[in-house]
Amino acid sequence: MLPQQQSSRKDPDSDREVFRSAGSIVLSWAWLVVAVITLIDLAVQGRDRAALVTALLIVAISAVVYGCAWRPRIVADSTGITVANPLRDHWVPWAAVKNVDVVNAVRVHCTPAPGSATEKIIYSWAVQASPSSARRAARRAGLSGQRPRLTRAPRYTRMNPPPGATPGYAQIPEPARDALDRTSAEYTAGRLAERAQHARQARIVKAQAEADKLAATEPAAAGATATDLTAAEPTAAERVQAMAGAAADEWPEAHWAWGPIAIMLVPIAILLLVAFL
Repeated sequence: MLPQQQSSRKDPDSDREVFRSAGSIVLSWAWLVVAVITLIDLAVQGRDRAALVTALLIVAISAVVYGCAWRPRIVADSTGITVANPLRDHWVPWAAVKNVDVVNAVRVHCTPAPGSATEKIIYSWAVQASPSSARRAARRAGLSGQRPRLTRAPRYTRMNPPPGATPGYAQIPEPARDALDRTSAEYTAGRLAERAQHARQARIVKAQAEADKLAATEPAAAGATATDLTAAEPTAAERVQAMAGAAADEWPEAHWAWGPIAIMLVPIAILLLVAFL
């Protein structure tokens, strides 16, 4: 997972963060190098139908690598979460994010839409949790369950001070140690869940400030009855409730990624036409 951020010292939650699989990026660049070298070789030496079919095959594979390895990502910005998968793009506003967790892949749980009793779960193709990475995280955390082996006495250094010693300058802080113990998928899910929680808290603070402002400006004529006040205009609580309802109208959106779909399908179609016609 590679988070890419634009720095913002005032409010980190307003930054644009991009989460991707490091393995997918390495695979994409490695295949690009192989494809370019092979195409150059075919252009220099190949002059027959087999060379043309091979070149089209390489282009088709490159298109699939782009759609399935390079394109998938998770983007978090001030408006919400965008999950870009090979065929579809999902946008979830922060108001609709219920939870973010990891089960083989990062999942975004959305609040149920009006009239629906079940929540929508969006799976990300970009950041997945492999069994090997989970085992490595468990081994780092000391949870592998293996029987400890007899070893020689530990060697104390500044990075590994003896028990009871004052932490030194070079000792790893506890938050950094926790980050090392987590997999990339767990880090991504934790960061997205943290931003969703901050967005909910910001909405509560904003609604409370608006309620206080409306309460201070409401007409309250001396001697007016409760019926007169209700008939005059809505109360501050009713207005805040209306604002909350308007925020709840923001629901997830899903769109077909027609551009990437065409990039993947057109080379395959051309390859099939040339190979079998």
